[in-house]
Amino acid sequence: MRKRGGLVLTLSLVIGCGGETPGTVAGGPEIRSGEQAVGTLSLDAGERSGKEVFETVCWTCHGSAGRGDGPVVTAGAVTAPPNFLIGEYPSLDADDFQTRFRMAFLGQDDTHPHMRYVASILKPEKFSDALSYIPALIFPWVIPGSAIAGGALYATRCQGCHGVEGRGDGPAAAFLVAAPPADFTQDELISSGDWGALFDRIREGGQGRHTSMPPWGVVFTEGEMWDLVAFIGSLQPGVFPPLGEGPPTP
Repeated sequence: MRKRGGLVLTLSLVIGCGGETPGTVAGGPEIRSGEQAVGTLSLDAGERSGKEVFETVCWTCHGSAGRGDGPVVTAGAVTAPPNFLIGEYPSLDADDFQTRFRMAFLGQDDTHPHMRYVASILKPEKFSDALSYIPALIFPWVIPGSAIAGGALYATRCQGCHGVEGRGDGPAAAFLVAAPPADFTQDELISSGDWGALFDRIREGGQGRHTSMPPWGVVFTEGEMWDLVAFIGSLQPGVFPPLGEGPPTP
C-alpha cells in the first residue's frame, strides 16, 4: 500500500474565467486563482510547500516533470539525476524518497555532490517537503508522464478547444468547421487504457481524421506529450487507480 500522509486522493479542477496565460514560477507554469482552469492533484500543506521548493530549486536539475532534464543538466554543468517517471521510482512512496535522500541531507553521500550542496542550503523541513511532493508530481505511475506537468500544458494549448473538463466544449470549438474536438471524458482510447494510441493522436494531430487538431509532435517534446497523455487520461473518472492504492503488483 502506498502511503501518502493524509493527502486528499482526488483529482480536482480549479475553475476560473480569465483568459490570460498562466503565470510562470521558476520550474514552469503555475495556475493561479482567476486564470484558465487546470486539472491538478489535491495536495496537502506539506506537498504544496514541497511544490514551491521543487519549482524553485530542484527543477533546475530534475526538470519540471522529474525527468532529470533540467537546464543545469542540459547545459552540462552536472551529471543527470535519475528519471523519476520510469523504472522503480513510480512505485516509491514519500517515505521511500525520504530514506533514499537522507544520506544526501546528512552529507554522507559522496556519489551525489550536487545533492549534498542542495541539502546544505535548504532547511530540513523544506527538503523533506520537496521529497514528499515527488510521488504527486510523477502520478500516474502507469504512464511515463506527469499529470501535474501535463495540466499546465493542457491549460495553455488544449483547453481552448477541448474545454476545462475535456468535454470538447472549449470556446474555440464553436468556430471549427471540421469534426468537433474530442470529448476526453468519453474517449474510448482513454477508457481502454490505450496510451500509446493516445500519444500517437496527440503527436499526429488531425491528419487523416478530418479534425483541426495540429500535429503537436512538431511542438512538444516526447516527454511533454506523455505529460499530456497523463493529464488527459485523468479527465475520465475512474481510469487511474487512486494514488493511495499504489501501483499494481507485478
